[in-house]
Amino acid sequence: MKTFIALPFILLTSVIAPIVSMPSNEIALKQGDVLHFGIAEEESRFDARFVILDANYTNTGEEGMFLWAESLVSNEGKAIPFRQEKDEDSNSYTGSYAKQWCTDFYEKSFTELEKSFILPSFCSDEAFSIPASFGFGSNTPMVDFAAEENILNGDCVFLLSAEEASNASYGLDSASNRLSSYNGVTASYWLRSPHDRSNFPNDVGIVFYNGWLMDFIQDSDNVFGVSPIYMRPALNIKKLSSDQLIEVRNHEYCLKDESAMFENPPEKQEFRENNPLPLTIALLAAGLVLIIGIPILIVILVKRHKKKKAKQA
Repeated sequence: MKTFIALPFILLTSVIAPIVSMPSNEIALKQGDVLHFGIAEEESRFDARFVILDANYTNTGEEGMFLWAESLVSNEGKAIPFRQEKDEDSNSYTGSYAKQWCTDFYEKSFTELEKSFILPSFCSDEAFSIPASFGFGSNTPMVDFAAEENILNGDCVFLLSAEEASNASYGLDSASNRLSSYNGVTASYWLRSPHDRSNFPNDVGIVFYNGWLMDFIQDSDNVFGVSPIYMRPALNIKKLSSDQLIEVRNHEYCLKDESAMFENPPEKQEFRENNPLPLTIALLAAGLVLIIGIPILIVILVKRHKKKKAKQA
């Protein structure tokens, strides 16, 4: 009798359980997923693909999402300097061409709907140091970046700081994870962090084409003639819910109301790496020039000084 009474419950459970355990249509964005966001442009190679660095918080720690362009962007096919002219008095992001480029990029590269999701960002960057990507054990020098107050002051698009671009929580604590490409070839890109002006006062943060995070001269648009320098824009947006998204490919999404733009979403660029050997040789050569050249220069100056004194006598 007990078995007879329990039987309907067992049958009911066997019907309900599979329904309850059916996969949900809920979309849970996570770090590393791609959001198709923006208006792709052939001339600049902007492909409207953004990697999610943080699916829950902005780079300033507020609720939202932190996105970073997957590939590099040019200025109408041209490489880009951080400043168009060297500024002996400043290497700050504020007032730079790089910051203005980000503002212009925001204005032209997103639909009005997408702009409604983008959050203006406010922050000050603290001083930050990182070991140089080349060196010899304990002799490895440090690369020192200076603090800058209000470096982001309502910016809707911006460049990563040196600290963000080496942050393990974003998966960027290795050179290989910082690699990006322009038109299928790895290239260099600017960061927003000013170098400490106590040495190399005209330098700013950069990620070289082999993933090294270093500093470089602000008015350059090429690294030692072997790698053009481009932009890799970042932005913060509001958190997106499942009913606002469509999955266009595995782990790739777009806004539901913009899905017509991504009927044939751009593929991830399969890039080939530049040979890092020329850069390594150039850096080592520069070091040797300093080591050998400075003593020689001192000897020459001393000899000139002695000759001048001898003539005066």
